[in-house]
Amino acid sequence: MPSALIDRVYALFYGGLLSRLPEARAVRLGQALLRLLPVEGIPAFRREDPRLAVTLGGVRLPNPVILSSMYYDLRILGKALALGFGAVTTKSITPAPRPGHPEPTLVRRSSALGPGFVNCNGFKNPGLAAYRDALAGFRRTRPLIVSVAGESVEEYRAMVEGLERYADLVEVNISSPNTRLVYQLSASPERVRGLLKEVRATTTRPLVVKLSPDYLEENFRAIVPAALEVGVEAVNFGNTRRVEEPGLSQGAGGLSGPELFETVLETVRRLRETFGQGLGLIATGGIDSPAKALRALEAGADAVGYFTGFVTRGPGLARRILDALLETVDHRGLPGVSALRAAH
Repeated sequence: MPSALIDRVYALFYGGLLSRLPEARAVRLGQALLRLLPVEGIPAFRREDPRLAVTLGGVRLPNPVILSSMYYDLRILGKALALGFGAVTTKSITPAPRPGHPEPTLVRRSSALGPGFVNCNGFKNPGLAAYRDALAGFRRTRPLIVSVAGESVEEYRAMVEGLERYADLVEVNISSPNTRLVYQLSASPERVRGLLKEVRATTTRPLVVKLSPDYLEENFRAIVPAALEVGVEAVNFGNTRRVEEPGLSQGAGGLSGPELFETVLETVRRLRETFGQGLGLIATGGIDSPAKALRALEAGADAVGYFTGFVTRGPGLARRILDALLETVDHRGLPGVSALRAAH
């Protein structure tokens, strides 16, 4: 099946059905279909070319496109590994199982820039012990970023100790806007410094710190310098932005989608200019087209992450981004995608 046909079919499916269903039903249907979709046997989803390879925190990714944190279901993550991503990220896992917040936990958000979402999932996940057992049997065909969260330094350390062996990189989430104690960490740079120091001493795996767009100045003034000081290899900017939303059970949640993109682009450029070439950098937020992925890489990102675009633009988006990146590399006479950053 040609990739263009995949995109057309998904556009009809999303516009004609998913986007019209109540949000909770659409999520359940989409995830059920993703578990069943035989993507492993559909090469049109993937683009293999050594010029696409990038390095993040010392780890080679076959391409710079990352599925952002939203799924913990390993059946779905296994499918995502076959959908052309250079790496996939687990949902943030916590020490104990969490049921998440009561529904409604998702509302659609329309803007002139395109469709987005506001969510208050509340870290629904099976907890450390169950996830560690599940990951022990999970076959990683591409790099896996395991995201962790806790409510104390000790909990973050326990999470890293328990899951590091199954991760190619470990993401430390200090920025979820709908889980109060995690979100407030970004407002306490000294607590973040202590946390990162302890986590760094716990593992030799490359570390990624997930930064909040709601604490821009704290990020530049204290959090990123602290991360570099203790030896963290990369940062992920950014997470969702906290907004009030009366349609959610919590009255507020994290905004995702194209409304975030310009802030992400500006911040990525500033991070690269401020902290230099040695900082691994993932640009996440509002990337839902090949043009936006290219702009983020040119601004200084090593890789780009998205989730909302996976839902609104479909599973073929990664392939479209990779095709466009290779066209750009060819047109500019560059040796590979990693040169886009240097060429800018």
